[in-house]
Amino acid sequence: MKMTKVFHWVMQHRFGRVVAWFLFSAILLTGTTHAYLTDIAIHLPSILGTYAYNTFMPGAPGFPAVGGTYTDPVFGTTIRRLTDRVGSRSFDDNYSKHQANANGTFLFHGVGTGMNIINAAGTTMYSAQPFGLTIHETHWDALDPDKYYYFSGANLVRRNLAAQTNTTMQSFSSTLQDNGGSLNIQSRDGRYFTVRYGGTNKVWDSQLNVIYANPVTPLSSTGWVTITPDANYLVTAEGPTAMPQKEHYSYAINHGTQSISTTPVQFWGLCGDHGVLVSASNGKTYFVTHQCYDGTQYTSTGPGVWAVDITTNNAGKTPAQQKASAIQLVQFPWSAVNGHMSAVSKGALQDWVFAEHEAYGDDPYNGGVLGWYAYESEIMAINVLTREVRRLAHHRSRGLGDGAYYNQPRTSCAWDGSFVMWASNFNISSPAAYADLYGIQSPLGSTSPPPPGPVPAPQNLRVQ
Repeated sequence: MKMTKVFHWVMQHRFGRVVAWFLFSAILLTGTTHAYLTDIAIHLPSILGTYAYNTFMPGAPGFPAVGGTYTDPVFGTTIRRLTDRVGSRSFDDNYSKHQANANGTFLFHGVGTGMNIINAAGTTMYSAQPFGLTIHETHWDALDPDKYYYFSGANLVRRNLAAQTNTTMQSFSSTLQDNGGSLNIQSRDGRYFTVRYGGTNKVWDSQLNVIYANPVTPLSSTGWVTITPDANYLVTAEGPTAMPQKEHYSYAINHGTQSISTTPVQFWGLCGDHGVLVSASNGKTYFVTHQCYDGTQYTSTGPGVWAVDITTNNAGKTPAQQKASAIQLVQFPWSAVNGHMSAVSKGALQDWVFAEHEAYGDDPYNGGVLGWYAYESEIMAINVLTREVRRLAHHRSRGLGDGAYYNQPRTSCAWDGSFVMWASNFNISSPAAYADLYGIQSPLGSTSPPPPGPVPAPQNLRVQ
């Protein structure tokens, strides 16, 4: 990114001091570099040479072993290989919830019928760890990077990794049920949890040991219910009504009365359950998801990634009215309105969400790049307030239309945004559902607030 383009972009978007600091600190060449692109151009993956799209894969010359890295030839990011499952299928259940812990140092890794804990360099730190009800219902603690939670019968259990011991945090009145495994069960301050038993989701205050009144019935018996990072709402999605009113409900939580509202707000109806919650620095919580019902390809009102305030009442609203109440963050063509997101839940980067684009039918095994479009098969970071999009990498997972769920990248990040990871098969089609994990350390730069005072003058700007 040339210096003139940087300043033009900053002036055009009227950046404040804090956001400008992150932009400039991300492209300084002193210390750690954080490469990305912020344009809207079409960026093809390399088709020749070491990084050729159809041949750069595990086993090829220059491809990293576990713990090794390569530099994305288009975006310049340093990508680390975290696992080696070549010759077997994937069992990693990374999804919108945090697959990486409170500070991005430990990651869940499914291996066959068990679960290991690996670090951000891919080294196995703890093998054969307990996961209770199911691997996808393991959840990292919001505050302590050494701890995670799982369901065992009626118990919410905390696993203490360094000590290799278990602590029962609470025994509920009946067996804990699968909560969908998609989104977080804990607020970012570590205090509040949502768990499901008896067919409804409760809010549990772990400090006062109080279960709030008026539990919420999930819109789908197998779907997810989550507590927002700020602990102000329960949210559930994928209701039975057809679009444009497919239900996405938010229920306000009243901590004064220790109760949940019995009147939900229907805030979105234009797509399904893929999405994530961002409790942003402006005090609002947004659901970041797709718009896959109405619009025209590559227009300002068409498909892509959108953010909607979960207090917005869109019940009975037309598609046009719903889109007018939301913010379009990224545009995709109609043939590719799919992907997964994972939001930063706490800290200085709380306005950011990571997303990946999944090209169903447009990016087959050993295919070419004819017809490639902007953001195709990319990992990106999006700021829900400024709408800045940082394009980080091509995920290089192919054949997503063949029905193999584990081929999907399923981007997931650490609680504080210090690490982002995804799955990729790198064009290896056999066995079905093969994929390995890859990640970027500090993809957004520092997780600490910018220093006081004016934005520092940029030095040593990286020219691409």
